[in-house]
Amino acid sequence: MAIFKGIAFILSLTGVASAFNASLFAGKTDYKRESNSLAEQYGIKSDSMISYDGVYFGYAPNWNPAVTMEYLNGYTGQKGATYNVYSQITSDNVNSGSYGGNGQYNPTDIIQSGAVLIASLMPYVDWTDITPGLCDSVANYFESTFTSQGTTVWLRFAHEMNYYSNVGVYPGGKNYGAFLTAWKTMYNAISGNDMIHMYWSPNDDTSSEPVAPWWPGTEYVDIVGMDYYPNADEGLPSFETAYGNFYNTYAAANKIPFAIGETGTQLSGGGSASIAQREQWLKNVINPSSGFGSYSEYYISCTWFEYGPPANDATYYVVYNQGSVVIDETISNTENGS
Repeated sequence: MAIFKGIAFILSLTGVASAFNASLFAGKTDYKRESNSLAEQYGIKSDSMISYDGVYFGYAPNWNPAVTMEYLNGYTGQKGATYNVYSQITSDNVNSGSYGGNGQYNPTDIIQSGAVLIASLMPYVDWTDITPGLCDSVANYFESTFTSQGTTVWLRFAHEMNYYSNVGVYPGGKNYGAFLTAWKTMYNAISGNDMIHMYWSPNDDTSSEPVAPWWPGTEYVDIVGMDYYPNADEGLPSFETAYGNFYNTYAAANKIPFAIGETGTQLSGGGSASIAQREQWLKNVINPSSGFGSYSEYYISCTWFEYGPPANDATYYVVYNQGSVVIDETISNTENGS
């Protein structure tokens, strides 16, 4: 397996793989867009991995086994644009009044990657425990550890709040007022640092878990996004079907950048989607055959959930531990992979 991946990396660097994949994109030049100035205003490096439709691409690398961005970039020959890491605010943080990353970040790999850090900070405490002092500590941690080293942070505080509050992961539950107070307190704490952006990212907007009650208001949000994992055996939707209503309501209407903080696909029974299904969903969200049309205006990036067992039951990998054919298919959706 390592031999095949090494070959894929060499081919991507020499241009052999690029020449092979170029034939896949005949007829796409009418809307081809390989830059995104709005994304770069929010810290994404212009030399990062980007799709034919101007969508920067990155990963949420698995923590068990530990997958690094150095590894992923090595096998694609490109730089992942975003680096999603999950961390929690726990009762220990509340009791001490401080947050120091809880040992869940790999600062060296994150900083050296040049990617934007998507800090998915999950409150495993009540909304009322998110005090000004604790929020100041969060802001200080990201400033001292990352932004002072040149790494932009998108603070994805309490992501999927409409889902996690409903299933008991977030103890604060559906106390919308308390959540909004906690959000605004966190926003105020980071607002003095131009390299930290508040990133509002609920789960799929449904009748049982609506997102509207969780909306903090335009003045308290820098970036919006929605987490969505379709079941591949039930059909993979287009970007418009999956994200269109959310995009129009929260990104376009408010002129706020839209970024997918995490996505992937699995089977309805919880099993792993096939490689072909994973690659098709990836194509749907970063490089559809007909382009994104008006959705291109505020759509800046997509982050893939690069996870698998034992940390996660299903396998979502499109690069890690994959052979040359899969990696070539993944990078074929991007500028440097063609």
